[in-house]
Formats: sequence, C-alpha cells, structure tokens
Amino acid sequence: MEFIRIEYDKVITSKLDAPLTHALIVVKCQGKYLFMHNKWRKNWELPGGIIEAGEHAEQCVIRELYEKTNQILDTAEFKGLMKFRLQPSFHGPERIEYGALFMGELCRLDDFVENDEASSIILWDGTSEIGDIAGKLMNELSNPLHISSLEYERGDVK
Repeated sequence: MEFIRIEYDKVITSKLDAPLTHALIVVKCQGKYLFMHNKWRKNWELPGGIIEAGEHAEQCVIRELYEKTNQILDTAEFKGLMKFRLQPSFHGPERIEYGALFMGELCRLDDFVENDEASSIILWDGTSEIGDIAGKLMNELSNPLHISSLEYERGDVK
C-alpha cells in the first residue's frame, strides 16, 4: 500500500490511473479512535466501504460511518489516497485500486446498533490489546504515530 497526499478537489476533478473504489475514515472521540468489529472477517476495522454510483468519497464515508456504527458526522477531512496493488482473487485479476482516507471527530458516541457487517464498536487508545486489526493499512494506522501524523500534517505530496 502506498499513501499519497493530494488535495481532495484534485481527486474529484482528475483522472486517476486506476479506479477510486472505496473510502475509509479515522474517527477520533475522547482522545481515542473508533474501530468497528467486522462480523465476516472477525477483526477490527476502520469504518468505510464501497463508493456507490453518483456518490463522492466524502459522502461515502459519512454514509458508511452511519450504516456501520450509527455515528453521525456532517463533514470529514480528506487526508489522501491509499493505492493498493490487489492480488488475483475471485474478484478478478491482479489490479490497482485507490481508496480515499478521511478523518473526523466526534464529541461523544451515539448508541451502537448491530447490523449485517458490524457486531460492535470500540474506542481504541492505540496501545491496548484489542485482538486482530485488519490488513496492512490497519497495522500502519494502529500505530499512534501514524495516526498523529495524519492529524497534524497539513502538507501535500504531489
């Protein structure tokens, strides 16, 4: 996975060399980070999902955050693109896809409502043991130093 800092308006107006298929969000609440437990993969993940037809990436993360965690955000701050080289699978041949990464902040959590994908949510301090965290991105983001760099860096890489 490669992380690319780019301005959001450039993502919307530019043609990427591969499709932008999904969006994820890092949500900070009470000094901790919101993770959801995926029922199918049986691990902790950042909220997010597939960008639907006619939807922008920011609309996707706000919708997915609500659908999977019952948390409401009005806006999310775009942080950059995640570029993935996906291996051949039943989804198709080897390919490259992009995902948009956002950050948001909540003052408090609304009650969680279990759904088809998420069995629970947790506010994680970045250091305590919570079990499996999904994928390379999650492992990188689970390091508090990486999350802090997303929070405080404002420079773009082109």
